Amino acid sequence: MKTERRGNVTLTDGSFRFLLGVNYWPRKTNIRMWRDWSEDDIAEDVRLMKELGIRAVRFFIKNEDFADENANVYPPSLEKLERFLRILEENGILGFASLIVGHMSGKNWRIPWTRFEDIYTPSSIEKTCKFVEAIVRRFKEHGGIGGWILSNEISLVKRAESREEALALLRAFAKTVKSVDPNHVVSSGDIPNEYMQETPNVRDLVDYVGPHLYLYDSDSVRHGYTYSAVLELFSNDGDVPIILEEFGFSTHQFSEEAQARFVNEMLYTALAHGASGAFIWCFSDFPHESDPPYEWRPLELAFGIVRKDGSLKPAAHVVKRFSEELREIERMGLHQRFKRSTDASIIAPFYIFRDYEFIRYKSIAGLQLTLQPLIGAYILSSAAGLQTSVVYELDVERAIKSKRLLIMPSTIVALSSTWRKIYSYVEGGGHLYTSVLRGVANLRALHEAPTHLWLELFGVENTLDAGSVGRRLFGVTTLEFVSSLGNFKKGDKLELKISEPVYTYTARSVDAEVVAVDDSGNPVLFRAKRCSGYAYLFLVPVEIVVARQEVVDWGRGYGRLYESIAIEAGIERQYRSDNPEVEVLSYYGETEDIIITINHGFEKRVKVYSAKTIKGAMRIGGDGDIVRLGQDLLELNMPRKGAMVTVITH
Repeated sequence: MKTERRGNVTLTDGSFRFLLGVNYWPRKTNIRMWRDWSEDDIAEDVRLMKELGIRAVRFFIKNEDFADENANVYPPSLEKLERFLRILEENGILGFASLIVGHMSGKNWRIPWTRFEDIYTPSSIEKTCKFVEAIVRRFKEHGGIGGWILSNEISLVKRAESREEALALLRAFAKTVKSVDPNHVVSSGDIPNEYMQETPNVRDLVDYVGPHLYLYDSDSVRHGYTYSAVLELFSNDGDVPIILEEFGFSTHQFSEEAQARFVNEMLYTALAHGASGAFIWCFSDFPHESDPPYEWRPLELAFGIVRKDGSLKPAAHVVKRFSEELREIERMGLHQRFKRSTDASIIAPFYIFRDYEFIRYKSIAGLQLTLQPLIGAYILSSAAGLQTSVVYELDVERAIKSKRLLIMPSTIVALSSTWRKIYSYVEGGGHLYTSVLRGVANLRALHEAPTHLWLELFGVENTLDAGSVGRRLFGVTTLEFVSSLGNFKKGDKLELKISEPVYTYTARSVDAEVVAVDDSGNPVLFRAKRCSGYAYLFLVPVEIVVARQEVVDWGRGYGRLYESIAIEAGIERQYRSDNPEVEVLSYYGETEDIIITINHGFEKRVKVYSAKTIKGAMRIGGDGDIVRLGQDLLELNMPRKGAMVTVITH
């Protein structure tokens, strides 16, 4: 089958087909697959995959089993690969080959033609491409092939010294594959916080970005939302297709029921956020406890949706149900007849994907902390009923052309050129919301200024004393609105719980309107009219506050601020949930819409309000139920970590 990149999705033989997949080593032989070859065991696994509705398999070419020191491929290994791909083809499953497997499951394995420290050198890249070309040329027309992936997390074998070094390898790989096989997609297979998965830097080299996400959180609701936010980050406002290439948890870490709930939540999350597929890690548990790396990584024995004896875990039943529903969802025309559009964009700061001299926030604080403002902003925007994308700062002009609202959350610094572009956007009728941050946890930005347009754009004067670390916020802060804003009326209050010290700015109005003050009477929220648009400046970095609380009280109404700014911006929120724990994603058609509701929390009844009159509604997927239908709302029963796909007729 031909696979290709088309816009922000991948297509299979010209049509969108969600790649419901698993990562695969055989259940009985695991990483010894190619050395202890058992065709019968593999055929048994693949037949079970077919029964479960699996459409794609990401598999691994363990290099020491395939080639010698000169990158010459062993003919017997090619014959085994031929038989494996034939089994996949016979069962209607596409294989995505990870070609350089130096790292796997907690161990680095020998790559015969190169030392680990030489992976990115020209001579090593040449041999790597020789090996890649031999495999691709042999199997480029095989019906079992769906795509080519450079590696399995090659940065865990050896991290590139620079972005240029990493991209040199990826560029050579992509050029080699495409010169031989232009009919299948390519990607990098690296970990999400490394150079080869940086969407703005690899979008011209790969056909999809494939993050590997194993995330943890003290707050269950935020945990689910974080996957949503990260998928939007890697999508970069629909810049490139996304496949959630690895996700999962071991049932030696958590119960089988918890694993099943998580798989359910993530499959619908990936589908809702426009991903072209999701590959669970992994197909099965393994019986050989003393094999490396399982000897020292026992959790790796139980990531499967199938137990080591071949019986099905609850997660496998989730996968089977989801696969059956996909046929109807795709028949309806997701991404063809029904398309997603977004009202607002969250701006991802420049230093996440590009290096500037003496800007080291990502390397000092780590990717997770630098992403937390984006995660907090995404959650608040979802709670406000907004359909929101994330766009990289250097691509901000794309958002400027199409979005009614730009969100710059808990801003440490932005490029001077970005502020100038946004100033013109606001003057032209756009709406900008910005909150600012000087420090939290191990992140300090004291020798920094978020903007140089305090007065020109925001209508305020920065009033921090010279040399100050900033105003310290900690504990409960109550905001009082001294001017109306959206759903907030003059005199309304909003209480924020700040669970760790956060450092921010103080300011006074010059020609901005003070919208809210804190409990000491200090102005904290400003609104400045600039020609036909508005800029809102918030001195409380609420997004980092929400992202870093141990456990969030979602009933506090943190999303009301974003909701009110959306109202001020004139955004008609087509569908919105009355509970911030339930995310609503919309795909719009002419007379019908598809909405996907995802409950990131515990079981609940939720109302989803519609801005248009509802004539009918039909559930076509998920494990929730419609309990009441009104002219402007759906009332749903949503199980814990449950989801629903509903067609709404207007």
